[in-house]
Amino acid sequence: MLPSAGLHRLRLPLMALGGLSLLAGLVAGLIRLGWVPSVGGPALVMGHGPLMVNGFLGAVIGMERAVALKRWWAYGAPLAAGLSGVALLLGLPAHGLAVIGSLFLLSIFLVLFHRQPTGFLATMGLGALLWLVENGLWYLGYPLFQV
Repeated sequence: MLPSAGLHRLRLPLMALGGLSLLAGLVAGLIRLGWVPSVGGPALVMGHGPLMVNGFLGAVIGMERAVALKRWWAYGAPLAAGLSGVALLLGLPAHGLAVIGSLFLLSIFLVLFHRQPTGFLATMGLGALLWLVENGLWYLGYPLFQV
């Protein structure tokens, strides 16, 4: 485990990755609604869902759970999820990073559930498992609208 101060320093940059995905996802949503002119090309518009689910929610929920677990490796969830949003914005493949982020998040929930087997952790762990399945299908080439 990293010292407490070391873990605290990771939080702001990782949250910034999630924030970037949130802003880009909001812009993409406004473009899809026709409320703002198109910027960034079709990749931004088509990336609305992955930006919001993987880049934003994955980073934020991953950060929350990493802080709760207090283990350095748990910060892999928000890091990989946030970087998947950045990769998407740069036109790079993002699905591999999304799979890694969801694997980390599922691992976090498995550890937390082992410590405290409760219904709410089981429910959130099931959500992490389904997120992994979704990202795995995306990685295997299934179109997002089918996943």
